[in-house]
Amino acid sequence: MNNRIIKALCLVTAILLLFCSCTAKTDTPDEQQQPIYEDKASPEIVQITLPYSQSDSLNPFFATGVENSALAFLYCQPLFEVKSDYSAEPVLAESYSIAENRISVTLKSALFSDGSAVTARDVVYSFNLAKQSPAYSSRLAKVESALSVGSDVSFAFTSPDIFGVNLLSFPIVKCGTGSSADSVPTGSGVFMLTGDEVMTLNPNSQVISTINTVYLYNVKQLQYITNELQIGNFNYLFEDFSEGQYKSIVAENKTITLNNLVFLGINSGDALLSSASLRTAIYYAINKENVSAGAFQGYSKAANTPFNPDLFMLDGVDLPSVNGDKEKCLSILKKTGFNLFNAAGVRTNGRQALSFSILVNADNKFRTAAAYKIADELQSVGIGINVEAVDSATYQQRVATGSFQLYLGEVKLTENLDLSVFKDTAVGAGIDKNSKFFESYNLFRQGGIGIAEFAESFYDDMPFVPICYRAGMAAYSKAYTPDFSYAPFNIYGNIENWEAAKPE
Repeated sequence: MNNRIIKALCLVTAILLLFCSCTAKTDTPDEQQQPIYEDKASPEIVQITLPYSQSDSLNPFFATGVENSALAFLYCQPLFEVKSDYSAEPVLAESYSIAENRISVTLKSALFSDGSAVTARDVVYSFNLAKQSPAYSSRLAKVESALSVGSDVSFAFTSPDIFGVNLLSFPIVKCGTGSSADSVPTGSGVFMLTGDEVMTLNPNSQVISTINTVYLYNVKQLQYITNELQIGNFNYLFEDFSEGQYKSIVAENKTITLNNLVFLGINSGDALLSSASLRTAIYYAINKENVSAGAFQGYSKAANTPFNPDLFMLDGVDLPSVNGDKEKCLSILKKTGFNLFNAAGVRTNGRQALSFSILVNADNKFRTAAAYKIADELQSVGIGINVEAVDSATYQQRVATGSFQLYLGEVKLTENLDLSVFKDTAVGAGIDKNSKFFESYNLFRQGGIGIAEFAESFYDDMPFVPICYRAGMAAYSKAYTPDFSYAPFNIYGNIENWEAAKPE
């Protein structure tokens, strides 16, 4: 039998024996709301130390850094957690329903750490704070409002979205406690802040935790945070390699796929690249696995659709190989008349040569390496490629003005996997905004077509070429085995069930 169950049964038996040997006593309401911590933790209590920045707010709606924002999920709970396969797991939500552009959520019975009930009013209050916050404003851009309807909460979206529930993953706090950057809001999470740098178990949480104390370590200079982990000042660090280069970290570690899509942008205004057939040929010419493994030092996952490869909806769907298909590429090129070669060995139809340039940010080593790998792949089928590696400012200016033929870009998608950034922002520079891709994508988001049908439409139009989803690293001490089944924005997912290493 599970050790935790045995221990819990023993504890219940001991309590019953104690009650039998004592004079009957009626608890006061105050006593009933103060369960002792030992009832909720295993006897093998463990502690953990996590990083934070004293110069940043511990209020999740005012925090600007990843470290402090992540701590919110220790003392707060969301309506839903997003799993690593981008399915939604109810937490404070009992159930939900979708009707057109509204999602209605029914709440579970839950208490904040001060013993008060979590209500629809608290959810609306939290949403309004999250909507304006540094950490959640971009995620909630497509959620217009939240309205309490009795004990339920109704969220209005700008348009129907089958993944909209994934956006309802912001922290829920008690109304009136989270409006100041200096305040730590009251939450319903497993822990609560009981000292300047200490979190202890929330007596009103129903969750049994293998960890009963969380110490916070102030990282005074975040540029040295990796060193702080390596010398043992805290136990866990998530590195997303956002600077575009790998960092060696001496610790136990695991690669975690981010929701950051690396793609080859295509300027459809170019005389040749206006051809959807040619864009599709470019897609099949590229071995995404070679590019991903060779350029990102193992910290990426090759993609054959615009969506994160871990997405649960892709299971069982027949998709092109991430290794590319050179034969299919050549077949398309021949059908479109590019059967000749010029003196430089580049394919031509007798009038125009398939010769292009790839614009890339030279300041990002990962993407620069990927651009050269892509160039090799395209040159292998007779498409001439020149890599233009320019400084960051020049790169951004040229992308924004459409001054490119091909460009290598990266975009962090929100938890609802929203591809409309390719229509609404500079990320989609060069894409025809009247493309059928957007029409089919909107149908998919509304549930009008399945993901397989949407994928076929994408391959036919090929507005951009997905290359890979970038990855980060979870680095941690040998004392713990973290749970990696949650989306990476919640880096401490399911911390109450992290296993402590047994003494050797």
